[in-house]
Amino acid sequence: MNNKKNDQSKRIKAINSLEFLRNHPAISPDILGDSHFDGLWFHMAKCCKRGLSEGSKKFTTIYKGDKGWKRFKDRFEKEYKDDKETTSSLQSVEVTYEEKFGEPWVFDHVEYWYETTFFIFEGNPYADVGEHMDYKNWGRYAGPEGGANTYEDMLIRCARNVKRAFGSFDINKDFYTPEEKKNNKENRSFLTSQIEGRKGYSLSSNPNYVSVENGLVNLRWLKWFIETDYCKKNWDCNIKDFKKTVAKLDKIPKKRVAKLEK
Repeated sequence: MNNKKNDQSKRIKAINSLEFLRNHPAISPDILGDSHFDGLWFHMAKCCKRGLSEGSKKFTTIYKGDKGWKRFKDRFEKEYKDDKETTSSLQSVEVTYEEKFGEPWVFDHVEYWYETTFFIFEGNPYADVGEHMDYKNWGRYAGPEGGANTYEDMLIRCARNVKRAFGSFDINKDFYTPEEKKNNKENRSFLTSQIEGRKGYSLSSNPNYVSVENGLVNLRWLKWFIETDYCKKNWDCNIKDFKKTVAKLDKIPKKRVAKLEK
């Protein structure tokens, strides 16, 4: 009974993790429409008891200094005979699984691997609907990666690592200003009007509605992200460019200001 309860609890946690990932402004700006979420590369692999995939049967890497590396000393000497630049600790050669471990590769379990991507909107954050849907307006950068032995654990670990790296945010709830929330609570995005002389209604854009596109939300997230230790540690060389992109937030169109000041 406890196992069944624990399994159900894990599945619910995995569902919540997936929803979090789908709604994060850094990794899911809704430009790809992926069945998982935009910034995910996902792969299932058959692995041995050591967690190595089937591909390691023919090729697996051994580095100089690894346990048992001296058995392949002649290969290292041949590989790096004329190489004066590669440091000793980075030297490696490809061997078969059986050569490295002394036994054949045997299937043991399936692993679920993931790599994430975070996005940065490089276009005009206040542009009309559609510009944020253009792939060319988004830069892509590598985020957390990892894996687990079950699909549910993979989603849970992915969400946990994304929270640590990119914060715990929901694209549908966070980074909206109080003025935007107030305005859009009072003004729907579309207006309905009855068609003259006919049954039915027509839709038209509400001129008083203030659009908050995903590109705008993404840059507001980036403004927060730039100040984090994770960004400073891993993306120090890009921060200058990130700040130039964030500066577009200051160029608020006058008509937008007028609507929000009503």
